[in-house]
Amino acid sequence: MHCNEYKDCLAAENGDYVPYDLNGRYGQLFSIIEKRYKDNMESRSLTIQKQISRYAPILLEPELTTLSEGDREALGYILKASMVIDDIFYEQVWNSNQMLRDWLKARADSSSLDNLKWAYYSINKSPWSCLDENKAFLSTADSAVKLLTDATKPISGWKGVEYRAAFPQDKPGGANFYPPDMNKMEFELWKSGLPDKEQKDVTGFFTVIKRPDALLPSSVAPSEGSDQTNNSDDLYVVPYSKEYKASLEKAAELLCKASECSDSPSLKNLLRTKANAFLSNDYYESDIAWMELDSNIDVTIGPYETYEDGLFSYKATFEAFIGVRDDVATSQLKLFGAQLEDLEKNLPMDNIYKSDNVSAAPIRVMNLLYNSGDVKGPQTIAFNLPNDERIVNERGTSMVMLKNISEAKFKLIVKPIADACIREEQKDYVDFEPYYTHIVCHECCHGIGPHSIILPGGKKSTVRLELQEFHSALEEAKADIVGLWALNFLINKGLLPKSLSKSMYVSFLAGCFRSIRFGLEEAHGKGQALQFNWLYEKGAFILHSDGKFSIDFTKVEDAVESLSREILTIQAKGDKPAAQALLQSRATMTQPLRVALEKIEHMQVPVDIAPIFGAANKLLANN
Repeated sequence: MHCNEYKDCLAAENGDYVPYDLNGRYGQLFSIIEKRYKDNMESRSLTIQKQISRYAPILLEPELTTLSEGDREALGYILKASMVIDDIFYEQVWNSNQMLRDWLKARADSSSLDNLKWAYYSINKSPWSCLDENKAFLSTADSAVKLLTDATKPISGWKGVEYRAAFPQDKPGGANFYPPDMNKMEFELWKSGLPDKEQKDVTGFFTVIKRPDALLPSSVAPSEGSDQTNNSDDLYVVPYSKEYKASLEKAAELLCKASECSDSPSLKNLLRTKANAFLSNDYYESDIAWMELDSNIDVTIGPYETYEDGLFSYKATFEAFIGVRDDVATSQLKLFGAQLEDLEKNLPMDNIYKSDNVSAAPIRVMNLLYNSGDVKGPQTIAFNLPNDERIVNERGTSMVMLKNISEAKFKLIVKPIADACIREEQKDYVDFEPYYTHIVCHECCHGIGPHSIILPGGKKSTVRLELQEFHSALEEAKADIVGLWALNFLINKGLLPKSLSKSMYVSFLAGCFRSIRFGLEEAHGKGQALQFNWLYEKGAFILHSDGKFSIDFTKVEDAVESLSREILTIQAKGDKPAAQALLQSRATMTQPLRVALEKIEHMQVPVDIAPIFGAANKLLANN
């Protein structure tokens, strides 16, 4: 029957139907249904096409001639393992995500709309749009049909009930790491009653939290402000090695085969230890091997980033970045890793919070060949790993720069943004060298500042554990703004050319607008909005009557230092209320930001890029 007919029956209190209160939450169902089904195919196609057009396609075909025959053979297995990692990530995002993916893929050729839905889903790896603050771009009407037989009475000639797998309009904060009906209060009550050792497992990177009835549909998840609290006695911890056992065993087997083929000792060691880690759930040895990698093939594969865990930022998602090392570019960047100890000593925060144990950060530059897993939406241009505080304290971190991705983004996005938003007299300062140099410094600065901290009562903890859901955005903001401070520090020491002293700030401003377009639900976008609004309030960024921006070079240095001090101090104290207050007051869409974003939108500048893995696809086709 039509939903309006059913609604009328309920309103008339028809005795043939189970009574529901249309003025309560159940009544909202009808307005949701109307909204989801009212758009016709043509308007939906135009909407999704416009969303896709925000990503500029870029063909990636890095040169492979430097690879030995053994490493080429190993590369084929590594790429196949990376595809398995992709499957795990789909499962981590949401409990019915893999089924939805398979459904959309199978129907992609059914119509032009189905093809567009699959194309945009492939970019976001979920039904929620990364660039629209995780607003759903699909509806239940687009999702997979399930056949339910076990819960129905067998009737001759009838297969059972068919229904569409519903997904929540709002992206689940806890992704698929926690039961969908668990709220933060229940988790904290449960955790507080556990021994210290078990608490570490509960908040660890490589575990999921479950309950026996965890197959409840995600739509039952209570809102954050809900007073409903479940009995937490049935929550329990499952290690990744068990939760994703079948996939990890397959990936481990492929990495072992790759290890046997490779000619590089350090790559062989990385692949072997990573395979072991997938099975043991202990990633310490493999992370050390990753830091010591010295190979023409650069491989990062495993669970690392915690952005997807919107509840606590505890749980790591699987990802893979496979590339070919650029030896020339790598040798040019050794300066930054060697200066970390001096930068830590001079950070703009009280000396009591500074670390005496900062190691030089090895920097590797590669050209990306293939990525998978948690690489949805906007593409990463660099990363700094590992996130394991034990290794950070003992050995520091290593960083990887994706040079061909940085070049593509600068050419296709940053330069056009500068043309739209930067005053004519400063536009020429926007250049790839300062833009790329700041990216390097950003990644270096993830390795300095507070990580392991001591709370006022003497308890040892980490910034990640104390700041929880505010950690990711604040850490990205820290790396950015302290990166600017660090560049100025190195210029004043004579280690970088003075020509960067103005161009780095103007290039950073253009880059701000680029990142904020990712949306304020995303850690990088939120962190950039915080920085922009702080610097604008301090008079370092100026909006002119023509709607364009410039830098006040007499104010920007002090403004950068003041924000650096603010963020570093919040992290050092593990001050979650202060982190929340700072982000809520500054990480907002202010009028100056709207002016810039409207200009960029008018010029139809792409928001990000969508890589096409030409060379990798050829290799996979031949294996």
